[in-house]
Amino acid sequence: MIRKCSFFTKTEEETLTLGRLLGSLLPKGAFLILKGDLGCGKTVLTRGVASALGISEEEVSSPSFNVVHDYGSLVHIDFYRLSSPEEVYDLGFEEILEDERVKVAEWGELVRDFVENPITVECREVEGGREFTLYDPTGKICQQLTKLWREHVKDS
Repeated sequence: MIRKCSFFTKTEEETLTLGRLLGSLLPKGAFLILKGDLGCGKTVLTRGVASALGISEEEVSSPSFNVVHDYGSLVHIDFYRLSSPEEVYDLGFEEILEDERVKVAEWGELVRDFVENPITVECREVEGGREFTLYDPTGKICQQLTKLWREHVKDS
């Protein structure tokens, strides 16, 4: 089973589409850790995931100033300004983990060891666009997302 897969997007709309496809595959309670430099597309990908969960893309913003945004079926967290696990737990992180909603954590490396089977997405700017590399502990999402992405690219 493929546990690592990569996708290249040339536009913001393609990144949104990738997020929508990914969001359509996430099981209840999934925890997505997004890694990458500022401006690489983490929040845009999250908007796509939110759309797949029935949330308006316009509602989703970067949670840099408010660490946790609650969108109903999605909890969007940004750990950029936090530096220790203690700060994370002061946010009520244990309750967030127990929640059945999908969680997306930007700069989530800080909590990786506290989350069971997180899916990690690394994004980076490359010439002509962005590359998103997904690390999937089960391999099921990589397999399905690769198939859906190929169909999307073929139809575009």
